[in-house]
Amino acid sequence: MRNINKKEINILLTPRQHSIIAKLKETGINMSSLSRLAIRKFGEFSLQQDDGDGAKSKRVVLYLEGEDVDKLEVIAAREGITKSETLRRLLAIYLSVNEQALNQLF
Repeated sequence: MRNINKKEINILLTPRQHSIIAKLKETGINMSSLSRLAIRKFGEFSLQQDDGDGAKSKRVVLYLEGEDVDKLEVIAAREGITKSETLRRLLAIYLSVNEQALNQLF
């Protein structure tokens, strides 16, 4: 049964993000969990343009708790960008900050 407190979010990932997240799925870390961590840990950061080459590779659907969606909406409004772009930038920060630890998983 689907949890009615969760909301569906669509996001287009950069090729680099998609590659890393696909590897993380093999370790049992799913996209929704990773997104929640990125929102909660880096939501107060000023979000720079993501480090991708502008190309988006894969549409991903994930589910977030209403509280996380609310925070994502506040961040997106503050930055003047869409929720999808906000989440993509938050993921870029999360993956960059944790790059060394993530590389050790593979």
